[in-house]
Order: sequence, then C-alpha cells, then structure tokens
Amino acid sequence: MPDTIDRPFLRKLAEWTSNGAPVSTLYLDVDGRRYPRKQDYLVRAEQLVNHLKRDAAARGRPASTSVARDVQRMMDWFTALERGPYRGVALFSCSEAGLWEEVLTPRSMPDRAVVADHPYVLPLEALAETYETFCTVLVDREKARIFLVKMGRIREETDVFDDVPGQHDQGGRSQARYQRHIEDHVVRHLRHVGGVVLRYLDRVHFDHLILGGPEEVVAEFERGLHDYLKRRIVARLILPMTASAAEVLERSLEVEEQVEAQQEREVVERLRAEAAAGRHAVLGLDPALQALNEARVDTLVVPLGMVVEGVRCPKCGWLGTSGRTCKACGGRTERVGNVVEDAVAKALLQSSRVETLSTWNGGQPSEVGALLRF
Repeated sequence: MPDTIDRPFLRKLAEWTSNGAPVSTLYLDVDGRRYPRKQDYLVRAEQLVNHLKRDAAARGRPASTSVARDVQRMMDWFTALERGPYRGVALFSCSEAGLWEEVLTPRSMPDRAVVADHPYVLPLEALAETYETFCTVLVDREKARIFLVKMGRIREETDVFDDVPGQHDQGGRSQARYQRHIEDHVVRHLRHVGGVVLRYLDRVHFDHLILGGPEEVVAEFERGLHDYLKRRIVARLILPMTASAAEVLERSLEVEEQVEAQQEREVVERLRAEAAAGRHAVLGLDPALQALNEARVDTLVVPLGMVVEGVRCPKCGWLGTSGRTCKACGGRTERVGNVVEDAVAKALLQSSRVETLSTWNGGQPSEVGALLRF
C-alpha cells in the first residue's frame, strides 16, 4: 500500500504497461455506514469480480486465466480486510505481468470493475485532486506536537519544546515575581509555536487547522495566532500531549467528516439558491454537461455512485445524455456506460473543482449540477 496517494504515484500507476496482458481494476465502497458487516460488502465485491470475469471472457482464454487469478487474490484480500478508518478500496492486479497494488482511502469511491490494458485510475485522480489536508497541533504550557493528516494517513512533522520553569513554594513578592516569570515563558512558548505553525503553512499549505490540548491553553494559543491560521481553524479538541498518533488520527478524522458534511450542505444550498435566482448555476445533468462542453464550470456537483448512460464525441470530447450526432462538431457520437464519470474527467482537465456528495442515498438526485464561472 502506498504511503501517499499523490500525482507521482498515480502517474506511475497509469503509465504502467502490461505488454498486452489484461489489468483488473476494482473499486469498492466499504463505508461502515452503508455496510456495517463484512458480509455486506463481500457480497458486492463478489458481484464486481464476476463482472471482471465476464469482461475477460470476451478477450479469450489467456485473458480469462489471468483475470481469474486476479479475482481470486482480490477476494482473498477482501476476506482478510480490516477496514479501520477507511471507507474506500482500489485494487489493481495483473497476475500475468506481476502487478498488485492496493489503496485504502478515507472516502468512499463509486463501485467499479474494469478490465483494460492499463490500471484505471480516474476515481483516485478525482479523489486526490479534491482532497483537503488537516494540520492538528497539540499544545500545552511547555510543549507542542504538529501532525499532518491527509488521505486518512497521519505524519508527525516536528516537536517544539520550550524550557518553561516549574513552580516553587516560596511565598510573598518572590513568589509573585517568579509566577510572572513563568507566565512570560509560557507566552513566549505559545508565540514560538504559532510561528512554527505559520512557517509550516507556507511550506505545505494545509487547508484546515485543528487545535488540541488543555482548554485554557488552546484558547490562549489561538488568541496569538496569525489571521492566516485563525481562518483555517475548524475545531478545538481536548487532547493530552501524550496522545498517540492513532488517537490524534481518529479525532482528526471525526472533524474531517464533520467538515466534509458541512461543505456538502453549503455547496448544495448555494447550487439551489444560485440556480433559482437565475445566476451562475445550473441544476440537472444535461445543463451541467452543456456547461462543461462550453468550459464554463467552476464546480461540478455530482452524487457519489451516480451512473447514467450517455454519449461522447470521440473527435472533440463533447458529452451528452443522448444523440447520435455531436452538437459541437457534427461528428458521430459513441455510447459510454457512465457519462457522469466522463464529466468528472472533463472537469478535472478544465481545472474545475469536483464536489462529490457522499451522503446521496441513491435516489434520483436534484443536487447534480454545476456552479459556473460565467
């Protein structure tokens, strides 16, 4: 399993060549909210691997034999899977050419099974393109720890320690002076940590900031932060400095889930309001595809797992839900199994944002649409 799901990893995977042997790709939603028991997602996995076997059969006996080995390894892997905080799985296998790659993601991805000459990486590309990073800072009166949380993985970046004098039992003026001395050290420590986090932002550009530690220290720390950091704060947690990386990750992922749900609500509310007012938004798949064809989409909004057959022009890339003739160049269109997937790929190529609604329940969505650039 890769340490990070980034552009170099995806590019290397996409460019991997099998020298003609079939590559099996399988994406599976293993979200515990939809599949509480292992048996629930194993049934779906069985359906998807059967799809792989059917596709391979059309390629002849050597392809069927290779994919059959891929399928067996995939099902063995799913049977042994411990989900932990992960909600999505991507498996890439080519037993004939020695490829096996497994990717676990903290977000669900649409179920998909593909047999092709190369690994099918578009869903992972879309996830990596839109995923946000969280910086979690634990701070107390004399220490600090900084973590980066991305794609369900956590890395402790640095330690910050300032030597803050301890209390002593002298009384009177001496005690008061010494207490002021201690408080001065604490203030400088918190200011120092704030500076370290600000420089860290310049280096890695995280999207959100989570503050953890004793409540009164966190409040004092926050007051001294630069506005650039204050605007990124999404949560304040009571966490001990001795918390393990696993504990920090668990709490950070809880915050991430809340942030994601709030962002989805906000984008849907904005989409509906802008479309109702006749401003820069359209509701519905057909209007969204038209806006994509005209390169006007700022944010494409699609529910997770939405599948709609459609058409694509192989000459100019025009997309639609129906029609034998391209409305852009007049060429003949070809059928595609899921035009929503092609729309996501087109949006990414146009540097548009893609907002995938993970809370969609599978009904006919009114939320599919686009926020427009003009």
